[in-house]
Amino acid sequence: MVKPLHVGVLAIVIGIVCLGYDTGAASFVSDSHLEVKAEPETVAAASPGSLAEPETAPQPAGRVNPSGPPSMPVSETAAKADAALGAAPAPSSRIPADHWLVGTSDAPDMVPAVIAPEAPRLLLAEEGDAYLERIGDSRVLHLKGSYREMGRQHGVLLKEEILAGANLIKIIGAVAWKKDYQASIREAWTRTSPFIPQKYKDEMAGLAEAVGLSEEDVQNFTIFPELFHCSGFAVWGKATEGGVLFHGRVLDYMRDAGMDRYALVIVHEPEGGNAFVNIGYSGMLGSVTGMNVKRVAVGEMGGGGGEKWDGMPMSLLVRECLEKADTMEQVRQIMTDTPRTCQYYYCVSDSKADNGRGSAFGVAAEPDRIDFIGPGEAHPLLPRPFKDVVLMSAGDRYRCLADRVEKMYGRITPGVALDIMSRGVAMKSNMHNALFKPDTLEFWVANSTVQEPASNRPYVHYDLKELMKGKPSP
Repeated sequence: MVKPLHVGVLAIVIGIVCLGYDTGAASFVSDSHLEVKAEPETVAAASPGSLAEPETAPQPAGRVNPSGPPSMPVSETAAKADAALGAAPAPSSRIPADHWLVGTSDAPDMVPAVIAPEAPRLLLAEEGDAYLERIGDSRVLHLKGSYREMGRQHGVLLKEEILAGANLIKIIGAVAWKKDYQASIREAWTRTSPFIPQKYKDEMAGLAEAVGLSEEDVQNFTIFPELFHCSGFAVWGKATEGGVLFHGRVLDYMRDAGMDRYALVIVHEPEGGNAFVNIGYSGMLGSVTGMNVKRVAVGEMGGGGGEKWDGMPMSLLVRECLEKADTMEQVRQIMTDTPRTCQYYYCVSDSKADNGRGSAFGVAAEPDRIDFIGPGEAHPLLPRPFKDVVLMSAGDRYRCLADRVEKMYGRITPGVALDIMSRGVAMKSNMHNALFKPDTLEFWVANSTVQEPASNRPYVHYDLKELMKGKPSP
């Protein structure tokens, strides 16, 4: 019998995989049904261009001035979480006066990134080919086999956390939704269901069986409307030391809910698909932050598009890309061909692209339109393009991100890339940060606590190749 590590009602994180049932401002049905509103913030994305003249290059029709890019609807959840967190507390350690980050943000709790000491792998629990291990302060869940079997493994190893989260989601829906929560979420499932591959439904069924929930309950929390307010970037070639590709992902969300206790690195080895790593939480079936063994990485940022549910839920679309795409061009094809929900932005990278030099592109996707922003291409939402760089963020965070990349252009190392994701780019609500180095399949992850954003927490270093070699000792 497997003994669960943690039990608690804050495992709402299982709901953040839902994302096919979202709206432009994290509302349950539409913005008009929210109790509280926040001003929308600008979304801006930058793709490779010219570093030499980032501000004076000719501006095509529709291009915007850096000081005033057009606004798009984004998540209110992170903004409200930031407001609830109040004034940022002074960090435990101050930033050195001569550190390169000085002057890049006025966030009072900005500190340089710290990498945790290497720690041994410790086996916590097993279920067939699946197992749960601890590395330092982090947990890694390994799932392997058929989709139904992976769902069952997940449910057995983390049963109590998933039960607690499912109950909490019902409470949140009843309290925050002015309409009939159950009726509306079933409508969302009915509309997204035709676009969800059977394999993922099998995985939901396996999880439901192991946990003791109905399949309907698992369907509900899989599409529970959660929308992220995030940042992402990819840098390579002339932008980095040695030309190495780095792909960064900042997840800003409900840090104050204490979801960090259910944070997981999940290694999926599905039958018939690419193995991949998913930075997620207990019960999470989809992905918003991941890298596969083919050296392709994908990160997501939410937009608007309320009630546009006639497509594959975003988190399952990201997972589909990780499982099926061997190249970023195949990601492009999957995203183009798959019916999509709502409005999302993505950063996609591939260290094999451009004859091994590496490359990336940004994506702006809606149900009836998708734009890919490739190297050197101008776009109305690209106020500051740099060569061999893709940036995805919003408002002041975008400007901070661009400033930092420009300041360290040509000298970006793993440590500098982690620093780039410090406060100023990361919000106070920052839940997790991940940095992928696809060429070597290395990655670094930091998770928040109630007291500190992820950017101020130590990053744990992982090697996907090593994680897949087999179980550690008990």
